[in-house]
Amino acid sequence: MPGTTDRRATIVVAGADRWSAQDLAERIGRYFADAYEVLSAATRGEAEQVLEGAASAGRRVAAVVAAEDLSDGSGLELLRETGAVPPAGRLLLSDSGARAGGEGRTGIQVLPARPDEDDLWPRLERMLYDTTPRGERRVVVHGDRRTAAVYRVVRFLLLNHVTFAVEGLPQEEVEVVVEIDGQRLPNPHLITLAKALELTRYSGESDFDVVVVGGGPAGLTAAINHAGLFGHKVLIIENEAPGGAAGTAVNVIDNHFGFPYGIVAGELAQRGLQQALHKKVQWLPAARAQELSTLEDRAAGDGQPPLRRLRLTARTDDDQKVEVNAAAVVVACGAAARRQGGKHETAYENRGVYYMALPADAEQVSQDDEIVVVGAGDTAGRAALMFAAKAAKVTLLVRRTLEDSPMLPSLVRDIKRSAIRVRSHTEITEYVGTDGRLTAVRVKTGQGTDTLPVNAVYVLIGADPDTSWLEGVGVELKKKYVVTGTDVSGAARPAYATSVPGVFAAGDVRYRGVRRIAMAAGEGAAAALAVHNYFTGRSEVLRADGGTTNAALGAYYV
Repeated sequence: MPGTTDRRATIVVAGADRWSAQDLAERIGRYFADAYEVLSAATRGEAEQVLEGAASAGRRVAAVVAAEDLSDGSGLELLRETGAVPPAGRLLLSDSGARAGGEGRTGIQVLPARPDEDDLWPRLERMLYDTTPRGERRVVVHGDRRTAAVYRVVRFLLLNHVTFAVEGLPQEEVEVVVEIDGQRLPNPHLITLAKALELTRYSGESDFDVVVVGGGPAGLTAAINHAGLFGHKVLIIENEAPGGAAGTAVNVIDNHFGFPYGIVAGELAQRGLQQALHKKVQWLPAARAQELSTLEDRAAGDGQPPLRRLRLTARTDDDQKVEVNAAAVVVACGAAARRQGGKHETAYENRGVYYMALPADAEQVSQDDEIVVVGAGDTAGRAALMFAAKAAKVTLLVRRTLEDSPMLPSLVRDIKRSAIRVRSHTEITEYVGTDGRLTAVRVKTGQGTDTLPVNAVYVLIGADPDTSWLEGVGVELKKKYVVTGTDVSGAARPAYATSVPGVFAAGDVRYRGVRRIAMAAGEGAAAALAVHNYFTGRSEVLRADGGTTNAALGAYYV
């Protein structure tokens, strides 16, 4: 721990045995989207060593959770000792009736040894909120978690690693109020939240060397290389949070270079964003690209083809227009979740029908909940297993059979060994609900029709590239994917270059791209080099007003 560059606050979990300690630590880490470093200890001695290590490394301990009966001592005594290291929250897991009601006097909160999810997560959320150091943002969400408005806000906060607590209904006649350091924001747009929480890093300027559309692994890596290696002035436009679709992955990424024990996608995305911001990259979240156009051609005067200046129009989620000019645009916007197509599907979006499955979603379900997962790929398989691990009743709907699916064989084996009900040759025809909440789905099977009671449906059937905004400028698309390099019709193009000069693509949005996080990052770096070569083939990079904006044209890749 000493010398670490990880600056997250720490949560320490001391369990009655190693398995229970690791299990709870992993659940806490997943629920809070890896916003905290969660460390487990199987004994009181181990926990004390972990706390000492955190102190010596200058790490803030946000909370300590301890079982009452540790193998080498008392969890209660451990928590009493941690009272000397404020502002750590302290939670004792105990079935002793004598502990009930004692939390107010000692500052130690008490829950049963195996707490109900509805008690555990609100208690931890509030504890972490209460122990937020002075000077850091305090965020409270007022509203019903089951509503679409609250779900949208909570998802945005989780994906951006913002600590928050969810409390009762708002006093105002709105679905959700977000309170930030006492300032109340009723039904806020995401861009309003981003600005209030200082999640944006956009100066409002209109001229850049490079604009990157998409803040996933490809876009972040491209921006880091542009700014860090070549000194380009870069803006990233992202429609939600760092990491893109990759940032919502539920599995530990254990095949990425440099992480021998794996890393959760959300944490990898946050590290990438911090690295980009350190390189002075500008960042505009909650904004979506709307249109790309070319300005007049400007002769470079060096015998090379004329350089085109590009104009990108985007809109934030409150419908405010943002227009920027750039010498190059890197398209790395990935893909948007595909809709299933059943009747009334859109009426229940974020009200029972969801298109991503976050670890925090699994922590909200109970063993009586009926969860339906639609899809036959790896994402659907992992989500089904994640929900099944919470003892929820999980049904996996596949259009063909599990054996014929593209799902990893290891996931297929795990699903067959689990209690997940797999229904082959089955599709949802209609979504049914009452009072705006989904309660059932009607399905078509090989034998007829059926109705399934549900609490939530997770539609995880892949994604379609978000490229309609490129059609007006003439970027060649194939099945909505951006065509690059030798696949471009007509004259050959360099790798990652599109049919429009100055427009490049990397990651999942690219035709023939490999859908892996490590590959997306590699493509982002390669696309940055392709843009650099495009720039250095000319004597200067011109702004719309004819001036120069890039001061690093003499740089070269080393």
